[in-house]
Amino acid sequence: MRRNVQAINFSIKTTLKDYISKRIDKYQHYYSKILSTDLYMKLENSSRKKTKQVEIKIQVPGDTFVVKKESSTFEEAIDMASNAVERLLIRRKEKQLRSFQNGV
Repeated sequence: MRRNVQAINFSIKTTLKDYISKRIDKYQHYYSKILSTDLYMKLENSSRKKTKQVEIKIQVPGDTFVVKKESSTFEEAIDMASNAVERLLIRRKEKQLRSFQNGV
């Protein structure tokens, strides 16, 4: 599985890199045929507050899943996006198993 992590408007600390690696490594547990994972983090400075945006793009054979979340911290945004990706991967795997069992 190919991984790509990009930070827009800031630099990533090693603790955040480690946290991202742990979350991305979990995806293989839910679906083993992942081709690539792209994670984009963006720091939005608005006049009222700083928001952290995370976009995760997962490529599997035949599909591409994109999940976007924003929060006050990158860790929280990564958690929310990762949970959504995990649900998508589980749904994809269950769909494949059902079609395999039905002989389609």
